[in-house]
Amino acid sequence: MPTSYQVLVTSYRLLVTSYRLLVTRYKVLRNSSLVTVLVLCVGCSSTSPLPNTDIYIADFDQSTMKVSNVRNITQRTGYDNQPAFTLDGKGVYYVSDSTGVTDIFRYDLASGAIRQVTETNEQEFSPTPMADGKSLSIVRVGKPLADGDEYTESQQVWRYDLGGRPIAPILATRRVGYHCWIDEGLIALFIVGDEEKGRPHKLIAADLASRQTIELATNIGRTLRVTSDGRLAFVDKSDSTRWKIATISQGEETATPLIALPKGSEDFCLLPDGKIVSISGNSLVMWKNGAIPAFMPFHTFPDLNGTIARISTNADATRIVFVVTSY
Repeated sequence: MPTSYQVLVTSYRLLVTSYRLLVTRYKVLRNSSLVTVLVLCVGCSSTSPLPNTDIYIADFDQSTMKVSNVRNITQRTGYDNQPAFTLDGKGVYYVSDSTGVTDIFRYDLASGAIRQVTETNEQEFSPTPMADGKSLSIVRVGKPLADGDEYTESQQVWRYDLGGRPIAPILATRRVGYHCWIDEGLIALFIVGDEEKGRPHKLIAADLASRQTIELATNIGRTLRVTSDGRLAFVDKSDSTRWKIATISQGEETATPLIALPKGSEDFCLLPDGKIVSISGNSLVMWKNGAIPAFMPFHTFPDLNGTIARISTNADATRIVFVVTSY
């Protein structure tokens, strides 16, 4: 039997462990509770809980628009979101709160293995492979810059190496919610607005060489894509009853509308053959300029228990990834 001294030592160690867990939990809550909602659920109340989300991958044939071999790659209760294929299409980066704070993870398509990429005191979102093949651009959220500041004031795009080590901010610009590379030296940024102050979300382009920025549009949605001819495609919400996809380039004063999105959808992706894929309810829909007048469904998921969002494909459109949200 253990002696009284041994019992006392064991009790002390348990007490120390419990204390450390409480301190860790406090730091996580202090640093992350508001940020997650502001960055990933722009427009939600700051008191709203994060939705329960899973990431699904499927095989895809853009010539026939056939979707097959659909599988859930996260399969857990919690927040797994913002998927982005690796440059070689062999993996998917995504955001997860499985560690108690939002970090970046990588799913390997061949083995099914999941690897944690980032492990910092800050939160990371919107993982995007960079053209150099050695880096990720990530929206990093630190502590408020001053008492009374919103967490959004600290949101910047950072460069990370593929091992998850933060290198440096790519730009000084703050309040960044989402981003997209137009080319290696030009980046598009979704700047989080302030509804209480009457400031809408806006779209800006930033030149890394000159550090100059230019505002391209306001009242935008979260999805940013680049067309095959180098134009920036985004969701125009200036008409609250009819969101639409529009394109713009630097030097243009107004955007060119392309097509109205299905009601309530602000997610779309561009296929190499010119088609655009979006979402309507539990269906995937497509449109091609000059071929059909409006989005039409091509695949329905009758057994998914939730809503579909955040759709994307790999570079050659042989696989498709999306998020299913359940509340």
